[in-house]
Amino acid sequence: MEEIQLGKACTLSMKDPVELLTWTDKISMQENYHVLLISRLPQRRLLEHVHLDKVEAYWMTTQEVSGSIQPSIDQIHDLVNSRLMAHSGVVVMEGIELLIDMHGVAAVQQLQMQLIDALNRRPWMILFALDTDILDSVQLKRWHREAPKWDFPEIEVNIIETEDGIIIEENNEEMSLSEDGGTALSFLTRLQREGFTQDILRRRILQWRRMGLDVSELEPALHKTDDDAYTLYSTVEAKIRRAVELDNRLDILLERGHISEVTKLRFRVRQLTGFDEVESRIDELI
Repeated sequence: MEEIQLGKACTLSMKDPVELLTWTDKISMQENYHVLLISRLPQRRLLEHVHLDKVEAYWMTTQEVSGSIQPSIDQIHDLVNSRLMAHSGVVVMEGIELLIDMHGVAAVQQLQMQLIDALNRRPWMILFALDTDILDSVQLKRWHREAPKWDFPEIEVNIIETEDGIIIEENNEEMSLSEDGGTALSFLTRLQREGFTQDILRRRILQWRRMGLDVSELEPALHKTDDDAYTLYSTVEAKIRRAVELDNRLDILLERGHISEVTKLRFRVRQLTGFDEVESRIDELI
């Protein structure tokens, strides 16, 4: 499936907003695309997932603050329409459920058609991201007629390190699942101080989050100098390496039928807390 389909409008049945933001961040790194994001998340939350220097982001809210846009049909129409008149890029619209709740399905579908009319033959893609379960079968059919179903490509960007210590990007398969259905933890190549940047750190945080790890302790590093950020990264990275080791040992317990126990212990491991207690409990059961 093509990642960007210029001149088209598509619909993503959104289940995981983090996945949407990860994809948005990825395409914003392509210099030839302007990315406009309308989201229910404020900039301070978006900063955890996307590079705001590369994404034109608006918080859809009734609050009158910098970087916000009212959940108004007219304001959203005018904003998107003005961007379609120039540049080339992608419009990512989420928060459509809020618009429907405030204005009704008919009004939002009218907005959808107006934006698609404005998109005609322009080098833009509009991605409508919403929980399609809120629409009945007739409404959903009408919606998909204007903006067909779309999903993320199966291949995503990963960060690795060469033998020379240079960080590069390459395609990688999606994270595998453990036997109990959770995302399996795996060791990632240590990031070296040489070449360490905020962009690389932010991507590593996203990789760990996709594994289900709670790395909120590392988020303040996004606002520190590279030296201080790397110091904090090293501390968290050491915790995660221990978490992976413990998680691998939990697989042994799972094979022995301790399903409920593994579920509880695995949750603590992914919170990066209570390692000593988890290890002690594993030793008891093994």
